[in-house]
Amino acid sequence: MLLGGFAKGQDAQTRVANGEDVNVLYKSMALGGIFMHSEGWGLFFRKGKIVTIFRKSFWEIETASMHSDKEIKSQNTYYPDASSYYFGKLNGMQVFRVGLGNYQMLWRKNDEHCVEVDAVYSGGLSIAVLKPVYLEILQSSASTTELVLSDQKYDPNTDTPANIYGRGSVFDGLGQLSFHPGAYVRLGFNFDYSGRHDMVKGIETGIEIDAYPQPIQIMAPQIASNNQFFLNYYLSISFGKRWF
Repeated sequence: MLLGGFAKGQDAQTRVANGEDVNVLYKSMALGGIFMHSEGWGLFFRKGKIVTIFRKSFWEIETASMHSDKEIKSQNTYYPDASSYYFGKLNGMQVFRVGLGNYQMLWRKNDEHCVEVDAVYSGGLSIAVLKPVYLEILQSSASTTELVLSDQKYDPNTDTPANIYGRGSVFDGLGQLSFHPGAYVRLGFNFDYSGRHDMVKGIETGIEIDAYPQPIQIMAPQIASNNQFFLNYYLSISFGKRWF
């Protein structure tokens, strides 16, 4: 019996190596993709083990932009060529997550024409990275009567819609990053529609929560309140592979 099972396993590996689509229990998987959530978008990567036919465990790493629901796009109406910006936005926020999770099978994929449905849950470390917002500020020139532009860090105490020309360079503020550790949890459903057993093509949807010890200063406190907890709905598309 042992020799027969070993030979059968060897035969399956040989067939997979030859490019055949074999319905067997693979041992490992890796996938990556893109996702959108309520306040931004991001990229993710997962790698894991297929523990049983019903459960897969994985570790994941991802990054996502995060906006405040208080952000309102503005533009200086006195200058038609002025670029738009978010008035009152103090910092841009990017989230980096590292965690562990599981897929728990709810509906089995018996052949290539079926869709496998899994419950997905994960959690781990969430780090919010803040970059100060820089704007093009209109200032009086000491040598002429004309106004000049200067890229400056947004100051909610002095900058108003009248003296803000538009947004500054995306590179401004890179030397002033701040880091705020927290935690995240995720719960969702994954639908694997791949036409091959050794490939992964999935659509996932669910909710995710990022929590931090203190409110994250995206908006200037004088303008709007900030959040300590970020609840988002997400939708992702993933592609990957399974192997022995």
